[in-house]
Amino acid sequence: MRVLFVGGGSAQQPRLRRIAQNVSSVVLCRASVLEWVHQLPENEAVVILNDDADLDKWLAAGRYLHRQWPLDAVAALAEIDQDKAAAIAEDLGLRFHARATVQAVHDKTFMRERLRASGLEDVPFRQVASLEQLKDFYGEVGPPLLLKPSRGRASTGIATARDETQLAAAFDLASGATAPRLEPSPPIAERYVEGPEFSVEAVTHDGHHYIFAIVEKFKEEISKVETGHLVPARISPETAQALVAHVRRCLSALGVQHGITHSELILGVDGPFLVETHLRQAGDSIVPLTESATGVDICDLHLRQIVGEDLAALPDVAARAQAPQYIAGSAIGFLVPDAAGRLDGIDGLDEARQVDGVVEVKQLVPDGTAVDGLTSSYSRLASVRADAADGDGALKRVEEALALLRVRIVP
Repeated sequence: MRVLFVGGGSAQQPRLRRIAQNVSSVVLCRASVLEWVHQLPENEAVVILNDDADLDKWLAAGRYLHRQWPLDAVAALAEIDQDKAAAIAEDLGLRFHARATVQAVHDKTFMRERLRASGLEDVPFRQVASLEQLKDFYGEVGPPLLLKPSRGRASTGIATARDETQLAAAFDLASGATAPRLEPSPPIAERYVEGPEFSVEAVTHDGHHYIFAIVEKFKEEISKVETGHLVPARISPETAQALVAHVRRCLSALGVQHGITHSELILGVDGPFLVETHLRQAGDSIVPLTESATGVDICDLHLRQIVGEDLAALPDVAARAQAPQYIAGSAIGFLVPDAAGRLDGIDGLDEARQVDGVVEVKQLVPDGTAVDGLTSSYSRLASVRADAADGDGALKRVEEALALLRVRIVP
């Protein structure tokens, strides 16, 4: 079997080539993601396009690769250029997410429209191209509002407005959002639904959504940047059932028929509300958290699906046909900057690694990095991951290890 990788995928691409016998690959990517094509020489061919190449060039490159190295499958393991992967797969008659599904998942405005049309959610929302349009929307629906780029990533450019005086700053933050490989997009304004936040980790096979974990999220209140995750979430069976049911309905409405997904939700007073979903595995080490808490590597399942394995026949998958199952607890916490300046170093990393149950401590940015508060996921300085018999125990170990870290920031 030969797989076309569109875009990057880091360690997942070499893993896929080893997931079964006789699996080979070719790569088609934009120049700026080449560093995320790991083990480059293992591919039979690599075609690199300029970042501003139009869709016709992507399609032409896909056809060329198919002529020279006949393809059996298309995979896009990161969000960037999944739209190109969908178009290429459609053009070549190969399986991937439908183009409409990718558009609805990547663009929050399209997602809101699809969920409203399906009768699943009816939160007020509007794409706003100017401060005047935002003020008009605010005048119609009132506070609180949440603004974010309609095609954002990494918790960049998220702002809330609880009164009219906050609208201008919120619009400037959302419309001017910057992050690595983040393309500009008009902000979307929507009713700010308040409540605890969760994510649901799923693998879909032949249209059935198998749920492997519900993750409890911890966020900084102003920036909405995630500061930690816990598996399993500490919720009642009734709440878990409501979250799972809503995610399944939303994924079906968006047209997801296969693949791994990471869905983020808020449990509001009116029930679950889908913040966004992703046609990729979760970041922030949520996949290893899920594996520690469930005994199942969902990345492995996704890669096996790409090469044609029938996941429904696997006992670990069939057991999650209705609800997740857990065997332990796992948590991660992030060290965030409390001042602006330049990172001079982080002390206590080795001490944190000695805490019972801690499985990983990482410094996330190098010494010398300029820091200016918590503005996106890229602002976090270090992470601590720990396992325990249950979620509370894992969280306690993370908190103990984080308390040992001391940040040195200089002007």
